[in-house]
Amino acid sequence: MLFLRRPNNQQIHMLLSARKTLPFSYSEIGATRSTPPPGYRINHMRALLGTGKELHDRAVKSLLRWQLLAPPPKKGSTRSAALQIFPDDPPMRPQTNVAMLSRHFGVWSLDFCRVVYVLNAEPEKNGSIERTGFAYGTLPGHAVRGEEIFSVEWRPATQEVWYEIFSFSQPANSLIRLAGPLARRAQLRFASASLNAASLSVQP
Repeated sequence: MLFLRRPNNQQIHMLLSARKTLPFSYSEIGATRSTPPPGYRINHMRALLGTGKELHDRAVKSLLRWQLLAPPPKKGSTRSAALQIFPDDPPMRPQTNVAMLSRHFGVWSLDFCRVVYVLNAEPEKNGSIERTGFAYGTLPGHAVRGEEIFSVEWRPATQEVWYEIFSFSQPANSLIRLAGPLARRAQLRFASASLNAASLSVQP
């Protein structure tokens, strides 16, 4: 949902509550676990955060508290308008609904998502990788339709810690479709900001 002026917190919570029982706005629920469905734009970004179990644990803690999507403000400063999640510190479990407020090109955007699944140190590739993270899917009112997963990857053999973002999406309406390049730029900017937040989160 787009706004010329910032919606107040009461409006945001009311709009989020109205979506409590609504279904996802796409049909391929959970497809980020396997092959993405045809007809969607794919976005895949990853970054090496460093090495060591302590660094891994810091990254996981930040991710599961939503801080890699909406980093907390620095001490003595106000929260950036880049992205804010409602409610504050929502529980990380399936069926949790969140609203995400952001501002792009002078316009406020309020998007709605629901957690699809959570990964808890899930082994992959014969145990050579462990992945922790979560995926959320879009709800009616989101600018796009689709699903996105954010995960921290632990490689025991090398002690490497990777942060990965993967999504499939398509415009939710004709307005967003017409604003394709701008919408794509906003999506990439969000992913890049999350990668940067991950790099900062692992600093001691």
